Amino acid sequence: MKFCHGAVFCFYLFSISVISYALEPILSGAEALAQDNLTQIVSGTPGDRPYRLTLREALRIALRTYPGLGAAQQGIAASKAGIGVAQSQYYPTLSGSSTYTRETGNFGPQPGFPFTIPESPVNYDFYQAQLTLSETLFSFGRRRSQVLQNRHLYRASRSQYSRTLQDTVLNVEKAFFLVLKDQKLIRVDDLTIDDYKLQEQVAEIRYKDGVATTYDVLNARVNLSNALLTKVTDRNQLRVDRLTLDRAMGVVSNSPYRAVPLLSLPVPVLIPDQAVAVALRNRPDLEQITQQALAQKQVVKFNQAQFFPTVQTVGAYSLDSEFFPLVYNWSVGTTLTVPIFNGFQFVKQTQQARAQMKQTLFQREDLRQQTIVEVKTDIFNIRTDDQKIAADRELVSQAEQNLYLAENQFRVGTGTSVAVTQSERDLASARAALVRDQADLGIAIAQLKHDEGVNLDPVTHHLPSKDLP
Repeated sequence: MKFCHGAVFCFYLFSISVISYALEPILSGAEALAQDNLTQIVSGTPGDRPYRLTLREALRIALRTYPGLGAAQQGIAASKAGIGVAQSQYYPTLSGSSTYTRETGNFGPQPGFPFTIPESPVNYDFYQAQLTLSETLFSFGRRRSQVLQNRHLYRASRSQYSRTLQDTVLNVEKAFFLVLKDQKLIRVDDLTIDDYKLQEQVAEIRYKDGVATTYDVLNARVNLSNALLTKVTDRNQLRVDRLTLDRAMGVVSNSPYRAVPLLSLPVPVLIPDQAVAVALRNRPDLEQITQQALAQKQVVKFNQAQFFPTVQTVGAYSLDSEFFPLVYNWSVGTTLTVPIFNGFQFVKQTQQARAQMKQTLFQREDLRQQTIVEVKTDIFNIRTDDQKIAADRELVSQAEQNLYLAENQFRVGTGTSVAVTQSERDLASARAALVRDQADLGIAIAQLKHDEGVNLDPVTHHLPSKDLP
């Protein structure tokens, strides 16, 4: 009896150690989930469990790490600095200089002097210090035009940043739906492989019973090999699409992760006129090109202002002498510069700027029409994909029934292996078509939100609080 109690106790200790060993990776995984999700994806080890990556988390990672967003932010900073550069022309310019020279004082013969002063090898020290203050008093709107131009370019750079944000979101969503598609296709491949394995087993049993022929067995084996080959191809495509998703998020992933399917896919309002109105109001690229046109208009005004004079005042204070103390001098003057003729340079610059402004306006109109076409095309694609998904579900149901009938007929000897093979192919094709059309629908919805300019909040640039898992 004591031996039994001891054995039970040892078994109890052994069970606890096994359970602790089994729970160790789970607990460590829970601790990793409590840390930054970006660190999990980037610096994981090959032995880790696949991290469950949701679409919202993928977008958050991209908005935090994608390098293109950093480049766009620096473009905003550069444009903002350009405003300061243009405004600096309103302030006076103060410069100072000091000079020390060692020189001779010989006087060369000049016209009007009938005598010559003898040369001397004597040299002297000469000291000079000077402050110069200059200020443009009036330039007929040139400075104002340059400031307004840079302000419009600054707004255009902010719109470009918004566009980069929305493009990043779209690229992540597209790559995410492709990864989901590949995962589901592999699942379809597994179901197909299981069906073909069952078909091979039935064919071998019937062949042993003398009911089936060698062709039935070989046909089942060929079908199974083709299904395995399809799975290999889909697995490779999954690896490629994961790399695309990593690139869209701006990370280099070293740990395995698995995209989490969306529980639901909300369909936006599919009223063309309403969707077009939303796009024309929110599209950042339309705002960007509008600001560029306004900036070009200020370039035209600047070039026109070059035909008018410029008034500038200059003041100087200097100290100079060949010995100390230095002698001071000061001067104040105002200069009026009037352009008279420069080879029609100002005329051609004005014509060039006006033509570039009109070119930008035509480009804006072209983008506006392109926006209308894109939004309406997205709506048509969503409606088509939705109808295709409904048809695909019906085809899957019919293909499953056909396969069930064909397999039963084959088992009882009234059907052929060719009919079973065709039914298997039809079912696999219907399942794959359903998966692809579901991915196409997700991408089409993401494209519509992007083309409407609403896949991010247009004011805060945050992810929508809804519509994402």
